[in-house]
Amino acid sequence: DIRMPAISGLKLQERLVEQGIDWPTIVISGHGDIEACRRAFRNGAVDFLSKPVDEQDLIDAIQKGQDALALLLRRRAQQTETESLLASLTPREREVLDHVARGFTTRQIAESLGLSSRTIDTHRASLGSKLGTTSQAELTRLWLEAQADQ
Repeated sequence: DIRMPAISGLKLQERLVEQGIDWPTIVISGHGDIEACRRAFRNGAVDFLSKPVDEQDLIDAIQKGQDALALLLRRRAQQTETESLLASLTPREREVLDHVARGFTTRQIAESLGLSSRTIDTHRASLGSKLGTTSQAELTRLWLEAQADQ
């Protein structure tokens, strides 16, 4: 609720975000204005309801929050899996992945790293085995996820 005795709902929401708690929230108020609504949505609100709250609107907002939370948890699980897969790579395999993700051919990677094309092919095969894909698009997606985490 926006107006609570000790701390406003918006301030509580901001503090949760500052602490890294990014779960979806529903803001309810009888005193909402456009700026309060904007602040709520900027800080992760999935809905902003005005009092008196319609029962079906609240149920719908809760469902929206549950859907958003499920998506957030799936993304986190995928991110954890990606981090685990990438942690299994050797430093050389990471170099090769970096070049692959940037669109370099096997020959270009070999020249850049001072290795033979055959050695690069071996590293690419190892990447495919460890990461579960030989698709350049999928390798690039994994690489991009790793870059976003840094």
